[in-house]
Amino acid sequence: MTEDEIILTHILQCRPIDLLIDKLKLTCAQQEQFENYKRRRAAGEPLQYVLGTCNFMGLELTVNPSVLVPRPETEQLVDAALKCFKGGVALDLGCGSGNIAIALAKFVPRSQIVSIDVSAQALELARANARRHGVEGQIQFIRDDLLVSLQSRQSPWASACNNQLFDLIISNPPYVPTGQLSTLPRDVKKEPAMALDGGEDGLNFYRIIIKYTPPLLRKGACLMMEFGDGQAEAITGLIETRKAFSNIEIIQDLAGRERIISVKMSG
Repeated sequence: MTEDEIILTHILQCRPIDLLIDKLKLTCAQQEQFENYKRRRAAGEPLQYVLGTCNFMGLELTVNPSVLVPRPETEQLVDAALKCFKGGVALDLGCGSGNIAIALAKFVPRSQIVSIDVSAQALELARANARRHGVEGQIQFIRDDLLVSLQSRQSPWASACNNQLFDLIISNPPYVPTGQLSTLPRDVKKEPAMALDGGEDGLNFYRIIIKYTPPLLRKGACLMMEFGDGQAEAITGLIETRKAFSNIEIIQDLAGRERIISVKMSG
């Protein structure tokens, strides 16, 4: 579908084929809404923010400028996680819209998810999305700064979980090097900087996650993370230095770029 067709199906609440078969007409109010959406897109606002929704793994989620727009690469991250996570307790580091936590809860009914984020606005939106899909009882959303709490070993989510071990830790952390933020596409610049900025080399969060999560994982449990272009070698090196993990696997995205790393907790 073209972008105009996507907008029209959203406004008319119809299927794409209905635009052709029924030749639906916009009311005056709908025409005004369509033109407003087009102006917002021309100003560089992401289409998902304009529509207020995003499809993630077949689940419609509400999104707004307080959260990163979920992307197909993250669907692949969850798909990979579903191959090793069949139940138990998972820790989602950086919940955003709640997309990862909600998908895991939806597709693994015998699971409990702890999802943390530093943004109160993101957590509020994620809770609403979880309620919408009927999985709020499976997910604990907790506000916390993981860069601080993982290092200090004192965190609200650790206390809330009675310091239990996890069967999966999953994250799509910020990975854009600070110096590259100004070069991002105009619509991406409209997304929250804190969800994009990974520090000078883009690896700040990976260093902390790789160093401090091993004590949180059960033997044989998985750590899975999405990462940016050209970062696979550096992240693999961080993991090999830690010597707590085994079975390192790099997964390519649909464009053939290295995008996801999966490791297991050594016994």
